[in-house]
Amino acid sequence: MKKKFLKGLFSVVMAGAMTLGIAACGGGGDADSEDGSGATGTVSLSLWTPITGADLTVFNRMITRFNQAYEGQIHIDHQSNVRETHYQNLKNNIPNNGPDMAIIHSQLVRNYAEYDYIVPIDSTFFTKETIDPDDYQANVMSTLIAGEDSYYGFPLDVHPIVLYYNKAIVGDNELPANFTELMTLAQELTDQSSGVWGLPVSTLWPTEFTYTTALYQAGGTEIDTETSMPMFNSAEGAEAAENLRDIIYKYKVSPENLQTDADLNLFTTGKAAFHIQGCWSLLALEEALGDNLGVMSLSGLLTDKTGGNSRQVFARSHVFTVAAQRRNISQRKKEAMVTFIKWMGENSAEWSQAGQIPAYNAARETDEFKNAPYVNDFGDPSVFRTAASATYFESGYETVFQYVTTIMTSATSDIAKLMSDAEAEARRAVNTEMNG
Repeated sequence: MKKKFLKGLFSVVMAGAMTLGIAACGGGGDADSEDGSGATGTVSLSLWTPITGADLTVFNRMITRFNQAYEGQIHIDHQSNVRETHYQNLKNNIPNNGPDMAIIHSQLVRNYAEYDYIVPIDSTFFTKETIDPDDYQANVMSTLIAGEDSYYGFPLDVHPIVLYYNKAIVGDNELPANFTELMTLAQELTDQSSGVWGLPVSTLWPTEFTYTTALYQAGGTEIDTETSMPMFNSAEGAEAAENLRDIIYKYKVSPENLQTDADLNLFTTGKAAFHIQGCWSLLALEEALGDNLGVMSLSGLLTDKTGGNSRQVFARSHVFTVAAQRRNISQRKKEAMVTFIKWMGENSAEWSQAGQIPAYNAARETDEFKNAPYVNDFGDPSVFRTAASATYFESGYETVFQYVTTIMTSATSDIAKLMSDAEAEARRAVNTEMNG
């Protein structure tokens, strides 16, 4: 199980290095340092991220500002790739030719730690005087604990799913506070003769966000973090799937069988009153709708329940992690990494310009963040729930989304059977992963 990726690693790494043209990590300096960082001069840190699109402009601007602030001391060399390429590069090149640091989505962090792609950020890296874990959003940090005073990473942000709306279509109607109110208003605003829909939903994306939010709000959870086994085959899991299906077939506020981004296209062309999408789409939607764009939290809108977890909204986080190295990481590099992570947190109000919520608590208290358009309408960060950072999250939970898609593509789908089949498949996958 653990370390199985080391089989044939030398040939994989060499092939990856030749393909990508990536030099061995390390940042210049005196050759007598264990990792090549040297005893004096600038500490160079390579950072690989899956940040692309409009977000990349804001992120690169922050990197430039950091490099200017620490000129002659620390320099960040940033490489960005689309998500699939980013994660494949990490697996192909760590530890020999990987980066010093990498951003990993929160739900994958524990898996990457289990397979030794990343190392804990422990007391050899920081003290509470240099960076305090309590300064970050508590829910995210709770998923990153590696041990006492040790973490697998520090978060840059929290990015939830939200409810966008077209002000020109919604007009003066009172905004909904629960699922029934959302469906009632969406029905009133649906006019199929003119091609306007209340709430178009794709059966594919972002189903993992919508379904998981509905699951939380129904009172369920996705995975048993103690055993890594899936837990979505429950009354709450079935209720969540049924609510999503009802949007299409019971309330008829969405066309059937919408593919990925078909719902987004309806919204951006003025043919949808509401649209469920991640906060990362803010810039694109603002460009498309201008002053007609409205934003509200999805908290409590996929259930009629109250209390408990009914207000929770599924979110993820970009997490700064330290990649495993073929040599020991020098103390200078460790300190430089912590300096960079903390600076990015302290300055992450700027990151909200990309539609992201800073995970650094003080950044959310700045005027820059409070005055930023739209992001304060995403909801109270205390209700954002990042997915359990379980070792086998992908194999143990993500398989459910294909079954949710099946449920959403038929008015008569057997939800109980499909959820049972989904969990059985997920358990087989986890057992294979654990014993492989």
